[in-house]
Amino acid sequence: MINPKRASSKKDCSIEEHSQIKNDRLSDEEAVIRELIKKYDIPSPRYTSYPTADRFIDSESSDDYLHYLRQRRTVIGPLSIYVHIPFCDNICYYCACNKIVTRDKTVSTRYLDSMEKEIALKSPFFSGSRVVKQLHLGGGTPTFLNRAELLRLMHSIAVNFHLVDDEDREYAIEVDPRTVSVETISLLAGLGFNRISMGIQDFDEAVQVAINRKQSYESIVDLVQAVREFGFKSLNFDLIYGLPLQSVESMTETMDKVIALSPDRISVYNYAHLPDRFTSQ
Repeated sequence: MINPKRASSKKDCSIEEHSQIKNDRLSDEEAVIRELIKKYDIPSPRYTSYPTADRFIDSESSDDYLHYLRQRRTVIGPLSIYVHIPFCDNICYYCACNKIVTRDKTVSTRYLDSMEKEIALKSPFFSGSRVVKQLHLGGGTPTFLNRAELLRLMHSIAVNFHLVDDEDREYAIEVDPRTVSVETISLLAGLGFNRISMGIQDFDEAVQVAINRKQSYESIVDLVQAVREFGFKSLNFDLIYGLPLQSVESMTETMDKVIALSPDRISVYNYAHLPDRFTSQ
């Protein structure tokens, strides 16, 4: 006859052993995470640009660049294209991006003239069979361009490169919620973009005033709804921590609102205070 107490004791022992193994596994994972945090907790070029900023050096000549391009002629496989639109209507005090703040809308026409020449010069170095799987428009503010200019830019890219219309493509654009409308979202979807990134930074009004980027939560709600209605595959929110007047409480409220809007992705950046290099700070 089985002794109930002995059977229970064996069961308890098994549970304790399993719990200890689980705790050991968690401890190992936590140790790995701590090591990764320690390893990467250093200043470095932002991964969001490639080549990274420290690769642009004076010792690289135009001949070197042409040499690299010629090497690409025999490469097969998909392409990734980044297009930089540097213009902004207003300055955001925290910003350290490569930008030109202007209300002169004619500058974009001249910029597109030069960009079309660059696209035509570079495209022959890449096989026509190489499809563009990734396309990203960043800035600055890409939607500084008006409807006709966006159509012109996308036409130039489509004529010179092999754009696709399949579900696997990643065609992304950054937008400033203050300067786009539901109609803009519709236009971007029609141009083939299926990923969109909104510069939120912080929902706290005092912080927004301090960084000269005031935008209401309600306006973001309307744009998010439009993004969903027009079938974008991915919605990203950019957030920044370490901004003036931010606190744990205000950032918690911002995160609660972000969670309520349920973006597909969140990019969180630390504020780099470099007033000697960026006078707006």
